[in-house]
Amino acid sequence: MKGFLFFVTLCVISLGLVNCNRLIDSKRISSKYDSLVLDVRFGMERKEFFDYCWEMNRQKILTHGPTNQNVEYEFQGVKDKIIMRFYPSFYEERVYELPVTYTYQAWAPWNKEYDSEHLLVEILDLYKRVYGNDFKSIVHPTMGEVFYKFDKYRRINIFLRDEQFVQVVFSDMRVLKQLKKEYESEVIDLE
Repeated sequence: MKGFLFFVTLCVISLGLVNCNRLIDSKRISSKYDSLVLDVRFGMERKEFFDYCWEMNRQKILTHGPTNQNVEYEFQGVKDKIIMRFYPSFYEERVYELPVTYTYQAWAPWNKEYDSEHLLVEILDLYKRVYGNDFKSIVHPTMGEVFYKFDKYRRINIFLRDEQFVQVVFSDMRVLKQLKKEYESEVIDLE
C-alpha cells in the first residue's frame, strides 16, 4: 500500500512539474518557427496583438512601456531583474518583425556591472537554451558583433545597442523578401 501511495504521489508531482514547464515556456519564449516571445508570433493580426496585450496587462503580466509603442515585461535574470520591451512591425496588418530590447532594472551609467556587455552574455545564453545552441556571429561595420540564427524563415539577430540595451530582432524572411520585391519594383517604376 505504501508503495502504491508513493507511486501515485510521484505521478501527481510529475504531472505538476510538466504543466509548470509548459506554462513557463508559453509565457516566456517558444521555439516554434513562427513564435517569438511571450506568445507573440509571426502572422498575428494587429487587433489580436492589441487584445492579447490588453489581457496580459489586465493580468498584470505585461505593462505599458515608457513610450506609446512599447510593451514591457519584467523577469528575474541571473544577476537582477531584466526589463524587456517590445513592439512589432506590421505588414498587411500582421506581425512580421519584432524588435525587443533588454536592460537590467538596476542599470545606471556608473553601475558598470549592469551594462549591456554583461547582459548580452545572459540574453545570449537564454536564447541558446530556448532556440538552440547554433547561433553564429559576424562583425557588422556599424553594429559591432551580431549573433544570428536562421530557423526556416525566422531570423534572430542579437547585438549591443548601446551601453544600456541589448537588442534582439526577430524577422520573418518571407515578408522581408516580399518587401524587397515591392521596393525594387517601385524604384524601377520611378525611373
